[in-house]
Amino acid sequence: MADFDGAVGAEHRPDAAGSAAVRPPWQELESLRPLTLRSCRRIVVVAPHPRDEIRAAGGLLRRLGSRHAEVDVLSLTERPTRSCPVPSYDGDDPAGRGFTLADLMAGALDDLPEPDDAAGDAGDDAPSDDPDEAAAEAAYRALGLSVVRRHRLGLPDGGVAQAEADVVAAISEIVGFADDPEGLCVLAPWSGDGDDDHEAAGRAAEVVTAAYRVRLVRWLDRAWTWAGPDSSEVPWRRARQVLLTDTVIARKHAASAAFAAALGRTTPEGHDDDLPEGWAPGPREVFLV
Repeated sequence: MADFDGAVGAEHRPDAAGSAAVRPPWQELESLRPLTLRSCRRIVVVAPHPRDEIRAAGGLLRRLGSRHAEVDVLSLTERPTRSCPVPSYDGDDPAGRGFTLADLMAGALDDLPEPDDAAGDAGDDAPSDDPDEAAAEAAYRALGLSVVRRHRLGLPDGGVAQAEADVVAAISEIVGFADDPEGLCVLAPWSGDGDDDHEAAGRAAEVVTAAYRVRLVRWLDRAWTWAGPDSSEVPWRRARQVLLTDTVIARKHAASAAFAAALGRTTPEGHDDDLPEGWAPGPREVFLV
C-alpha cells in the first residue's frame, strides 16, 4: 500500500503548540489493502472495556461470524460504576510487567491466579440477571452474532497495566489449549493506541501470540483522536481495512444502542464520547497486521 507519510498538507499538521486546528483528511485510507482472514476459524478478542470490540471491530466480527467462525471475547474490565479491587503485587514490579516471552515459554506464570474463576464462560457461570451480560448479549444479537463465548477477568477500569501478567495468563488459558491453532486468530488493541488499558492489553496479546505462534490482528481506537494518515507513529504499511456496508454500519449503531439500553441508558457514554460515530472515520474498520 501507499506510504501515507507526507500525504497531508502543512495546513493540517499540528501547530507550534502541538494541537491540530483541522482534522486531517481520511481519503488516503481508501487505498488500504483489504483484511480477509480467510483461514480464521476461531477468533479470540481481547477487549479492555465493555463494547470496545463492537465499536472497533464489529464489522469484522460479523463477517467472521457469518462464515461460522467461533468467537471468544475476553472482557478485561468492568464498567467504571462497578466496584472491583485493584490487584496487588509483591516485589519490585508493581506494574506487573516483569515477564518476558522466555518466562511464558518456561512456565514462569504458572503461579498466577487461575483466570477461570473470574473469566469463565459467561454462558455457564454468570447469573442470568447480570446487567453486563444482558447488555453484551443484546449488543451481539443486534450485531448479528448468535453465539459468542464470553470470558471476564473483572479488572477495574484503568487497572489493566497493573495486572498485565494476569492478562497474559488469561489469554494464554484460551489460546494455549486451542484444538485448531492454525485456524486461530487473536484480535486486540494496538499497543501504541494511546490509552493505558488498550496498550497494556495489546502488549499482553503480543506476548501470548508470539509464544504460541498465533496470528495477531490489532485494532485502532484511541489513535483516531490523535493520529492521521500522516502520522509517523502509526505503522501504516501494516494497515488493512474492512469495508462496511450500510447494513453493517446500521447494525453497529443498533448494537451500541442495545448495549446502552440494556444498562438503562439512552445514549452511549464512557469511551465513545470523543470518537466520531464511535469508531474509525468513514465506512471502514482499520487494523494493523
